Amino acid sequence: MRKKAVRIITGSYGCLCALLLVAGCAGLPSIRVPQKAYDAAIPIPDARLPDYEKLTYEIRWLGLRVGTLTASIVERKQFRDREVYVLEATVKTSAFFSSIYKIEDRFVSYVDAQKLYTIRHEVYRRDGAYKKDAVTEFDQESHKAHFKNSLDMSEKTFDIPAGVHDILSACYYFMLLPLKVGDKIEYSVCNNETNYQFLGLIQPKVLIRVPALGRKESEAFLIQPYAKLKGEKVDKGNVSAYFSCEKRRLPLLATVKGPVFTEVTIVLSKIENRQ
Repeated sequence: MRKKAVRIITGSYGCLCALLLVAGCAGLPSIRVPQKAYDAAIPIPDARLPDYEKLTYEIRWLGLRVGTLTASIVERKQFRDREVYVLEATVKTSAFFSSIYKIEDRFVSYVDAQKLYTIRHEVYRRDGAYKKDAVTEFDQESHKAHFKNSLDMSEKTFDIPAGVHDILSACYYFMLLPLKVGDKIEYSVCNNETNYQFLGLIQPKVLIRVPALGRKESEAFLIQPYAKLKGEKVDKGNVSAYFSCEKRRLPLLATVKGPVFTEVTIVLSKIENRQ
């Protein structure tokens, strides 16, 4: 059961693209819905990502601290005659849980800084005995992607929809979208050489407290994303993700509820950036 639950953590990262995020290193987070009518306006976010940022999240399974997730904007640089953001995410189990089932995963994305879609995605996974070192190159002009696994030397070329994202770039793209309560978001995400439709409904604001922001309550909105494959909903549990309403729209908290009483919680515990 523990082995299955820890694998769900990495799988849920893929579902979020994304995204995205689970519970507190300085105590559990709190969420409060104001009793009186609340301003539903969500401020317009920054138009660009910062040049550098590192977000650290603590992961809990059924209340137990099992590991950390980091999401970083490593740099902005020139890559193949275009300006790109280099994004990186890591998932690591704690020392105790690593003795049961060790996870050390790293994902790297190169995102066109102007058009905000993915052009390269790297995956380095170490999940127990499972290993994967792979790169997918995205040709957004010809709508083709080429995948290569350097461990088993397998290769694959496949079609992609216009403006497709990988699971990591999808999360950062979402942070830049101007949104209002009631909006429905929908865009294409490629994960494991398969194209999905990522959807979600923007829900009313709440007040939330997480360790990275100290004692103060911050405005946040909720999205419960889900994916479709060939028009059919992918049923791999329910995800609830809370994003800040600041101009730098940060993912603050997420919960993933799966079958057999599984619940994973991710909470923002530390923010590092260059002032």
